[in-house]
Amino acid sequence: MSYAASYALYNYALVDPSLGPSVYSNLRLIRAFERGLDPQSSEAGFILTHVHMVQETGPLVAGAISLLSAVETASADIDTARSAFQNMLAAMEKIESAMEAMWSHSLPKDYISYRTFIFGITNQTMFPNGVVYQGQNNDKPMFFRGESGANDSIIPLLDHLLEIPMPKNPLTDILVDFRQYRPKPHRQFLSYVMSKAAEVGVREYCSKNRELALLYLKLLDHVRSFRWRHWLFAREYIIKRSTHPTATGGSPIVTWLPNQLMAVMDLMEKVYHDSGLGQAVEMQRQESKVVEEMMTNITEQKIKLDKEVRKYCQERGA
Repeated sequence: MSYAASYALYNYALVDPSLGPSVYSNLRLIRAFERGLDPQSSEAGFILTHVHMVQETGPLVAGAISLLSAVETASADIDTARSAFQNMLAAMEKIESAMEAMWSHSLPKDYISYRTFIFGITNQTMFPNGVVYQGQNNDKPMFFRGESGANDSIIPLLDHLLEIPMPKNPLTDILVDFRQYRPKPHRQFLSYVMSKAAEVGVREYCSKNRELALLYLKLLDHVRSFRWRHWLFAREYIIKRSTHPTATGGSPIVTWLPNQLMAVMDLMEKVYHDSGLGQAVEMQRQESKVVEEMMTNITEQKIKLDKEVRKYCQERGA
């Protein structure tokens, strides 16, 4: 079941078309499983929160294109690059604010009831041999992943733009597999951003300028914050309420999200040290405090995340 083309992004209507999708209370679900047509239900809240987040992504896309252009031309001033970062940072503030509202729009205790309907086939014990769709694929079994917010393009866009390196392991292979579940224009755009960022060297370009390095680090911190919140959702909505080892999309429920989250925090530490931000005496006191708090938070979250993953793996024999 497609995240974009069926259950989430193509699955809403507006109460008042003149207001648009920026007003959460103006959104309604079209198709649902467990009382989701009630706008106050947890299923409606789960889906419509994603819609509300994604409608804020226009400036994020525009900022990514602008930054790639600025880095490619490598003009003497950094105004274009600075503006691009500021637009993306502002967009992520709005996206994460909408994301945080999930806690009130969709109660953790209700998720299991409609999660049943959006499970996939891949790596799920109820379909060990896949599913045969009569008259399709020469009547051979097929395997599909479940509907998942991991199919969204917000964080993958920043992963590619900021050149965040992921560890080479089976968990990252799943991350790559999710790409084929996005709409073709999304796949093409993300592929372009990934290749272009590598070609022009976004990370290297930003690391050579203290101001850009700080903006780059702040945007990385939004990726961390987004993924940390996603981990909290998985923990509170699923892990604490089910012993089933597999996430809705078919990834290992305990270890998959931490795989990407740790990669982001590792890169933040590297950027912090390599760019010299830790010794940047010319930074204003306020900015210096922001950086210090950011890096302290990373240290604490890495320790906490490691403890939680070890705990849940030990409890489940994973």
